Amino acid sequence: MVSALDQNGPQYLQNPIVIAADWIGFIALFGSSLAVAYKLVTFKGPDQDDVYFFGYREEKMISVFVNLFAALAYWAKLASHANGDVGPAASVTTYKYLDYLFTCPLLTIDLLWCLNLPYKFTFGAIVAVCILCAFMASVIPPPARYMWFGMGITVFSAAWFNILKLVRMRLEQFVSKEAKKVRQSLKVACMTYFFIWLGYPTLWVLGDAGVLDSVVSALLHTFLDVFSKSIYGFALLHFVMRTDKREFIFVPLKPSVEKIVVEDDESTSSGAESTRASKSKIMIGSRVKKLRSSATDELRPSATNMNPWLNGLPNGLSMGGSMGSMGGMPGMPGGMGDHGLEDVEMHNQSAQQQYLATQEEINQVNKQLQDLLMRTGGAGRSI
Repeated sequence: MVSALDQNGPQYLQNPIVIAADWIGFIALFGSSLAVAYKLVTFKGPDQDDVYFFGYREEKMISVFVNLFAALAYWAKLASHANGDVGPAASVTTYKYLDYLFTCPLLTIDLLWCLNLPYKFTFGAIVAVCILCAFMASVIPPPARYMWFGMGITVFSAAWFNILKLVRMRLEQFVSKEAKKVRQSLKVACMTYFFIWLGYPTLWVLGDAGVLDSVVSALLHTFLDVFSKSIYGFALLHFVMRTDKREFIFVPLKPSVEKIVVEDDESTSSGAESTRASKSKIMIGSRVKKLRSSATDELRPSATNMNPWLNGLPNGLSMGGSMGSMGGMPGMPGGMGDHGLEDVEMHNQSAQQQYLATQEEINQVNKQLQDLLMRTGGAGRSI
């Protein structure tokens, strides 16, 4: 599709329908940028106590700039209309593709970043290459025009299918009850991203074939711009706010889903405050073994603080396994026998459910304790 000016001259730009469409596009996109910015800035986090929640997570504000850049492109068109669409100001093709060069890569990065998917900036750069090819195909006469279109559609198809593959892998991991509650808004954003984008090369082909005139093409481009940026932005905003409110964790992409319940140690003795202090985090994806091993090391010292009679032990030691033979030691509440172990298990039940400490770890702890007793010459028996 050649530039609109090359097809019909500047006359169609002064068509009232085209001017009205540009006003609609500007109002919708600029209004969306303000609305999305307001919702993000006023969001106070999952506990309603963080005024700058997204201020420290600015990557989730990309949709604000997507809509703002697109609105500026429509503002440039309106300024051109005010000047009579003559001279350099009437370069509407340049405005359009300058808009796409900023917004399309940002849309891609935004989607992949929200889902913590790989190749965020790689696919963003590839989409920028597609836009450059589309611009060249719009301003250069044939046969070079079709060469640029062929290059652009090839790169676009490869990027489109690979991004779709990644997003589908993440969507398939939304299997828990909590995850399904927020999945619908993500589906709307994804449908907008993947299917509306197919309309742009379709319009290029129809325009180049003479099926669409410039006025209809301008109307359809406005429709696609609003849906692919404003509707997409609101859908993704809804998804982001709901996942952050529920403290979803998107770990590196692997085919499993785990739910981890994190409970404050002090909440076990607070009764009514226990429910409030307990937080349920949905982990989308896996790498759970690695997370468990690091988290278990951090957990053990805090677990010993739950029982004063454990404070004298070196950090990293816990009771378990074959400690029944040491029961009944004077000065230790309940001894260190089976009843003492049951008390420890009651205090650490939530922690044991989180990390599912293996028998091998327990045996290692017992071995460390036995080595300690041997080094101290049985001093522990006189405690």
